[in-house]
Amino acid sequence: MDDVRELLQGWVKKGLLTGVSLRVVAGSDICFSCDAGTTSVDGGLPVTRDTMFDLASLTKVTATLPALLLLLQEGKIRSDDPIGVYFPGCPSDKQSLTIAQLLTHTSGLPADLAERRRDQTLALPDLLYEQKLLHEPGTQVVYSDLGMIWLGMLVEAVTGERLDEFACRRIFAPLGMNQTCYCPNNRGFQNIAQTEFCALTGRYISGEVHDEKAFAMGGVAGHAGLFATADDLCTYALSWMHDDRAIIEKEWRQRASGCRTGPGIERRGYGWQCNDVSGQLSCGTGFHPDSYGHTGFTGTSIWIDPVHQWAVVFLTNAVHLGRDHRLRQLRPLIHDAVTAHLYQSLTS
Repeated sequence: MDDVRELLQGWVKKGLLTGVSLRVVAGSDICFSCDAGTTSVDGGLPVTRDTMFDLASLTKVTATLPALLLLLQEGKIRSDDPIGVYFPGCPSDKQSLTIAQLLTHTSGLPADLAERRRDQTLALPDLLYEQKLLHEPGTQVVYSDLGMIWLGMLVEAVTGERLDEFACRRIFAPLGMNQTCYCPNNRGFQNIAQTEFCALTGRYISGEVHDEKAFAMGGVAGHAGLFATADDLCTYALSWMHDDRAIIEKEWRQRASGCRTGPGIERRGYGWQCNDVSGQLSCGTGFHPDSYGHTGFTGTSIWIDPVHQWAVVFLTNAVHLGRDHRLRQLRPLIHDAVTAHLYQSLTS
């Protein structure tokens, strides 16, 4: 895949990206790796296999989702349980929202808060209770950070553990994901891709979560806050693709990755976005219709093709260049370049 490597390196040279880690999984192994650029525009470290990226919303499917699936397969919760069972103080209009609706972003909760600041205080769960539902639950998909924040709190309510501690003990440690964690700046990690410039501190954010809400929550949240290397995310992808590497039973992996939303609305599984073969998604046009994936606001993505047994992990710190970047246009291009080679290998 020399042309894929040259494409990435060219984007870095043109200033379209600062740093990037790309991994391609085929079958049971990583078949292509490329690390390019630096962790910051000003004196950053070279991006290597040990560079950690702020995963942003990949946290939803790499920490919160598997935590919930473990609780589901152990019978400690049920997908159709009303959230009010676990949060009896929530108002009547939200008492009957189900875990499944929160996971599929069909709860009716807004996408986000009207104001997001790193120096704000979030009174939870009261802030969630106060949100006005935008539509009747189960009828529309509105991708919601707030719903995933609530699910992260649900994990804590059921287990009695902090989300980061439960995720490390039950997910990351068993899989050998030793460079995946919340708040890496508190754990001695140094090679971390910097994200956006922060006007409050006068410096680029490094080792602290970029998302304002997650930062206000102490860096640990159900919707954002996780950091990882590309290699660790490949390990995670392989745990979804192969039974002998899985910590989640096949039944629950299939339930989560298959479309759970009705016709005429966005295709969503539990946590995952399902491929709609429109060619408009970040995975481009080469992934099988049964593929699933997710993106993160900082510039991260993971896509898994269970039919061809492919996975592509694409990590960047695109917001380091500001929010007016071109990653949305670049993502499909790199995925199409990769899948062109993968299809060629099938016929050669």
